[in-house]
Amino acid sequence: MRRSNLLVATLFFIAPCAVNVAEADQILTLATADGPRQAILLPAQQTGPNPTIIILHSETISAQRMVRSSGFAEAAAVHGFNAVFPEGRQQLWNDAREGGGAHSDDVGFLNALAHQLIESKIADPARIYIAGVSNGGMMAFAMICHQDAPFAGIATIIAVLPSNLEQSCRPPKPIAVVMMNGTADPIMPFGGGHVGFFGRHGNVLGAERTAEIFAKAEDCTSQSQSPLPKRNATEKTIVKLVTWSSCAPQASVRLYEVEGGGHQIPGGPTFLPFLFGSPNHDIRAADAILEAFAGS
Repeated sequence: MRRSNLLVATLFFIAPCAVNVAEADQILTLATADGPRQAILLPAQQTGPNPTIIILHSETISAQRMVRSSGFAEAAAVHGFNAVFPEGRQQLWNDAREGGGAHSDDVGFLNALAHQLIESKIADPARIYIAGVSNGGMMAFAMICHQDAPFAGIATIIAVLPSNLEQSCRPPKPIAVVMMNGTADPIMPFGGGHVGFFGRHGNVLGAERTAEIFAKAEDCTSQSQSPLPKRNATEKTIVKLVTWSSCAPQASVRLYEVEGGGHQIPGGPTFLPFLFGSPNHDIRAADAILEAFAGS
């Protein structure tokens, strides 16, 4: 696969986030076979190369909105990470799922982006991570399933592995894996099955099955479960952390099960709960993910 070239890096000003992460974000523009592609870079405060996390937005959500509302910009700043927010074609990722609806070469784009961040000495090559929400989370799985993926870790929120990747997925070793899924998600079925309200957007494995595939790939031999503290008494949802341990050196697998939770980002803004299900604010997804990666 031909690698794209990093052509442009310009300053790009947006409305301030909840935390003053940086005075200005940088727009990275890459030339690809199907036209220019862009990503927003929020650089760490210290001189690089630095640990870096690439965050993939969900369907219909822009990269800029992810910067403002996902919490990853703030969490990355706290932990000294670069945060990179790529833009999908028409706010959609070609996540390799049958019936997904996207046809762009997103694997090529994101591989090129990761390698250019490394070659430009922005990203530490040993500590570059990928995360995604919903469609973006399945895109992250599609990226990490390639053995030549440059990522040291993956984090997915309300996303699971597309069924057609089960046999072909070859994650690298070692890798840190963090997953967050609601057990009552009406869009991304926790137990696996058809995606979407009407089940017309492909099939996926269940959350536990997905985690087990990665646990097996990382040679994990032990599993434990523990409930997390209830911090929001007004919400009926609770969080259980399932951890696989005794893995390959520096590998880990964690699954945050939001019992009763819907298609909502834990700790994030609640979006149409009557349609997408119940939220949970006992944890903040971005904080938990960056803490896991900072310690990996």
